[in-house]
Amino acid sequence: MVGLLVLAGCSSGKAKATAAAPTSKVVTTTVYSKQMHLDWNYDVYLPAHYDPAGSKRYPVVYMLHGLYGNHRNLLERFNSQQMLDGSMHRLNSDAIVVFVDGFNSFYVNQKNGLKMESAIMKDLVPTIDKTYKVSKSAQDHAIGGISMGGYGAARLALKYPEYFSKALLISPSVWTKLAKTNPIRMNMHAFTDGKTNWSDKVYDQLFPTQYIDAKSQNTKFYIETTADDTTVPIKDVNKFVTDLKQKGITPKYVKDTGDNHNWTYWTKATPNAYNWVLNEFKK
Repeated sequence: MVGLLVLAGCSSGKAKATAAAPTSKVVTTTVYSKQMHLDWNYDVYLPAHYDPAGSKRYPVVYMLHGLYGNHRNLLERFNSQQMLDGSMHRLNSDAIVVFVDGFNSFYVNQKNGLKMESAIMKDLVPTIDKTYKVSKSAQDHAIGGISMGGYGAARLALKYPEYFSKALLISPSVWTKLAKTNPIRMNMHAFTDGKTNWSDKVYDQLFPTQYIDAKSQNTKFYIETTADDTTVPIKDVNKFVTDLKQKGITPKYVKDTGDNHNWTYWTKATPNAYNWVLNEFKK
């Protein structure tokens, strides 16, 4: 039956319509990026009780996809909306979540290429802050990602501690050094020096731990990966975690086994990261 209305009886004999429970929504929209000179797509998850006219402000999480992906990956390759709905309901903790389109940029300002880092910080973040009810406190701002997005999240969180206070990394691409024959190194241009596709010098200069200082030492990290990852070896993630600890940051580090650098694994790991950050927002 089309248009079925659920009715609740009352003592007066009159029927009342049962109010539908509020639901979350995902808004897909575009901002013109002055930094990249293009129309730039992104998605925004708004929690079930989000009220654009209300006084309540919400924590925000920026989520970054991996190589060869786009802003829809974490919504379509697995259901982030459903994951977030479940976590927010169980933990009684709401947040706005922004899904960024990072192309294959590694979320850095590429020499003679896309200025993705500047676009995020100067175009997207101000747009989100202006458009939605985002908390003004850095303690309510987080950034996370999968694979390349994990690298980007680590770097941006440490470089901009005045805005981000938390980072959630899943299978982060934090290679100590990538082999010269690795297809990623041979085909990506994010770390070019203008002469070669991938400059070790540029990669090392931009590596996330280079930005740890007195301010960024307070950044909280959640890191999860699997020991069976053949794309980003566990030894590289271990070294990254060790470097964080040596510079005063002790992350929550979860090492799994089984699966690999793939969506099967990320579908299992991502809810853990969402749960962690939502719990952190409550502290």
